[in-house]
Amino acid sequence: MKNVLVYCRQGFEKDCAAELSEVASSKGFYGYAKVVPDAGYIVYNFDQADAGETLIQQLTFNRLIFARQIIAVNDVIELEQGGRVESLLEAARELPLAEEIWIETADTNEAKSLSGLIKKLEKPLREGWKKSGVLRNKAVGVRHHVFMLDGEAAYLGVSYAACRSEFPMGIRRLRFPAAGPSRSTLKLEEAFLQFVPEQTRETDLTEGMTAVDLGAAPGGWTYQFVKKGIHVIAIDNGPMQKELMSTGLVQHEKADGFKYEPPYTVDWLVCDMVERPIKVAELMAQWLASGWTRRAIFNLKLPMKKRYQEVALCMQTIESLLRKAGVGYHYQIKHLYHDREEVTVCIMVR
Repeated sequence: MKNVLVYCRQGFEKDCAAELSEVASSKGFYGYAKVVPDAGYIVYNFDQADAGETLIQQLTFNRLIFARQIIAVNDVIELEQGGRVESLLEAARELPLAEEIWIETADTNEAKSLSGLIKKLEKPLREGWKKSGVLRNKAVGVRHHVFMLDGEAAYLGVSYAACRSEFPMGIRRLRFPAAGPSRSTLKLEEAFLQFVPEQTRETDLTEGMTAVDLGAAPGGWTYQFVKKGIHVIAIDNGPMQKELMSTGLVQHEKADGFKYEPPYTVDWLVCDMVERPIKVAELMAQWLASGWTRRAIFNLKLPMKKRYQEVALCMQTIESLLRKAGVGYHYQIKHLYHDREEVTVCIMVR
């Protein structure tokens, strides 16, 4: 498989391409991105026959910011009317054996019109794959993806367990809680699921901890801590949801989030303030470098252009300040499904 197909949020194709270009070149792979504005995906083309497959096997999915899903593909497959399954199956015989097959499309209104066709194709595709012997239980961790462009063309690709999303179309869908103060609560819920490993959640997010929520009102992010029994110092001049305040777990401080200093070290700092990303990055670095918090999750509101470059600048700033302070840490950054013009960063002090 010579190329790489990456799903992303509509409108972020250039940023996804810029990131993949840098990542690929750091591994010694050079090519060019095929970017269609607002398509919800990009294709990165390489010259080597096996470059796409070799590259994704060297990557870790959680280290990619803008990718929702990443698969190795060859060229577009033209689908014959009435013979779509046969066209795809013929190409599948050139792929590694797989334990499962997914059929997907981009997360755009135009692509969603294919949902009826996709449902129609799912059963015959799986049956065809099984009968042909392309699907094998022993092919653990290998998945085939059919990425429909329209009714007449698709990409057929492969992904590996170490570098992919385990959610269809790379989307983690969450249900808005009836008691949630605002829809922003889904951002932090998704961030916890993305960044805090399941095996450490009982120790990293446990009852009796203390958190600070900068720019808290009306309490969307505070809500995620409260339902876990974690005490929150909510910093905002605006009002908090009454139901949250009645829990006894929220201490509302009417103060400027950029000037507030905690009375003691807290377990978590979260921040979803609308401000220049570099200013938020510097503030987060100050909290971590000063020992005011052990963990931080925050959003960086991005400009309309060169978003990847802006994220890189913010992280360089944070790294420089923490290195100077002698603070060891690890971090992850992801453009989450419930994010919009922003990315979410998680930093944990070692």
